[in-house]
Amino acid sequence: MMKKLITLCFFALSLLFSTQGMDAQNIKEINGFASEKAKEIRKVLKINNDQLEEVYQAYKEFQTNYVKLSDDLDGNQKQIEKLNTHLDTTLKNILNEEQFDKYLTIFRSED
Repeated sequence: MMKKLITLCFFALSLLFSTQGMDAQNIKEINGFASEKAKEIRKVLKINNDQLEEVYQAYKEFQTNYVKLSDDLDGNQKQIEKLNTHLDTTLKNILNEEQFDKYLTIFRSED
């Protein structure tokens, strides 16, 4: 009986650690996505370092929330539209008018 209990405890602990690993993997992927998008925008829109950091944070927030909704993309369509609108509003506050217009033309026309 004690052997089964110990085995069960080890199994539960290994499950707990594997779940934490997936969370760390998600965070790494989110940060990678945000970094890639920020660098892409920097290259195309010629943003400065301050804007780069703010764009990175905006995409990090966007992707974090998107991942939470990604299990049911069809059922969460309205929330995803709100995320996109929030991202656009945030970027509009970061970029100047010319940069934002170019962002809409280049990056939003892909959607």
